[in-house]
Amino acid sequence: MAYIHKFFVNSYDYLFFLILFLIGIYFYKDFGFNIDESFQRKSGLYWLKYVSDFFQANDFSILVEKKLETADDFTIPWFGDYGIIFDLPAAFFEVYLNINDPLKIYEFRHLLNYTYFIIGVFFFYKLIKKRFSGNFLPVLASLMLVLTPRIFGDSFHNNKDIIFLTFFIISIYYYFESIDKNSLKNILFLSLFSAIATSTRIFGIILPLGISFIFVLSLISNKSEFKNTKFIFLYLFFFLLFLILHWPFLWENTFNNLYDFLTHYKSSFGPSIVFFNGNFYKPDLVPNYYLALWILITTPIQNLILFFLGLSVLFSKTLKKLDEINSKRDRNDFWHNNSEKKDFFILFIFLILIFVGSFFEIKYYNSWRFFYFLNFFIVYFSVLFLEFYLNETKFKKSINYSISIFLFLMITLNIFKIFQYHPYQSLYFNLLASKEMKKKFEVDFMGLSSISFLRNLALENENSDKEIKVGVKSWYPMWRTYSLLDKNTKKKIKLIPNDKIYEAEILYSNRIYDVNIFKSKKYDFDNKFRKTREFKIDEMIIYEVFERKK
Repeated sequence: MAYIHKFFVNSYDYLFFLILFLIGIYFYKDFGFNIDESFQRKSGLYWLKYVSDFFQANDFSILVEKKLETADDFTIPWFGDYGIIFDLPAAFFEVYLNINDPLKIYEFRHLLNYTYFIIGVFFFYKLIKKRFSGNFLPVLASLMLVLTPRIFGDSFHNNKDIIFLTFFIISIYYYFESIDKNSLKNILFLSLFSAIATSTRIFGIILPLGISFIFVLSLISNKSEFKNTKFIFLYLFFFLLFLILHWPFLWENTFNNLYDFLTHYKSSFGPSIVFFNGNFYKPDLVPNYYLALWILITTPIQNLILFFLGLSVLFSKTLKKLDEINSKRDRNDFWHNNSEKKDFFILFIFLILIFVGSFFEIKYYNSWRFFYFLNFFIVYFSVLFLEFYLNETKFKKSINYSISIFLFLMITLNIFKIFQYHPYQSLYFNLLASKEMKKKFEVDFMGLSSISFLRNLALENENSDKEIKVGVKSWYPMWRTYSLLDKNTKKKIKLIPNDKIYEAEILYSNRIYDVNIFKSKKYDFDNKFRKTREFKIDEMIIYEVFERKK
């Protein structure tokens, strides 16, 4: 009977994730194309060629080289600094399945990207289920993560930050497993996924640092932890080994390349200027509240409420524990059980990341997507509060009804916003951002709207044989999107380079600039063009259209 019960419980779990995956299959063709995607594709092809040559797979290498010759991207000098855990498999499938149509290539990558994300959500579900009691909270936590609009949107086309979120979650899952059972298997998995997370984004380095710090605290708390010293050394050894083994970038000049990677954040490619809160800044000189403000105005308010409540609960417990230790009312244990140890680790890592994100000279652009993995903490603290709350009020039915209604409305509102913004969930702002405030921030940095603009323009002129000359009134490489259009649409549209912009009849602007437009006249074409259209969602301008004055 126990086996049958377990089968049906697991069946519901699998059905839940099957539904999530089917949602991705239904929607994956709807989304625009991220300007980083062509670079990521070429990076994957480059490393696939490198690996094929390394293992002397000569016939396959020739096929990859032909693909690589057709890839075009001006950012190729920076290919080495990014991990290969998504780009290389995506390139392999593209070559192996012989996907040649540019549009099909990127649509396939979108579906693959979403698949990686759902795998991450699956491990998040398992993590929550093992840390917290009951079956309700894991489902709720998974929905909160998936239905966060910006995360849902980016889960299809963000080949770096969403992939990092996935492997960050998996790493923490296996760290929690190693806390419960310090076995060699768990240590190896923890080392492997920590290494993959680190190669994907440099922030992954917080994992070995944080785990080592917690181990030191464990030694201080309990001398018997010395018996586990070998496991921390094994973890660090295999972490470094797996980092090298899975990442071709480190197969040559290992230590020099590793140093270059660790200092990458100081010299990484990106725009020379960002627009934030109504002002232009250099990317590494934004205000200290940059990260905090972006989080506050682009995370669903309901999620924020639960997050702050959960954070306050954990803060309170931690301060109480420190007070007990300081007053010697308790032995020097920082935690009484594994659950407290896990929560303390999450709190510690979160605070370190917020400090780094606020006070280090990180080159920010495109909102706070480098830190989108902080949504893991937002949901984790939310669930922590809900467990605390439900345990404290388990005999008060009226209060439990109230929280149930709140959670139902929360999920319903998030779903509504996802449909309202579709397919631009990546550009979501919450109610804290007024109509005027939204104008003070970068919105469609990645140019997700450009392919929709070009397709609609061609459709509007389908009965005309005239070629439409289109230019760009912002810092955006539209030629990348143009290459994804079908032949008939391409025949109707001719892209005009910036140095011949006055030959254009129509201009597109995603309102992203590489100069301070309050001081520079680089994009001031008002003497020849007038704005005729704005595409808006939720009172927010996504892109603008300008036509030549007659």
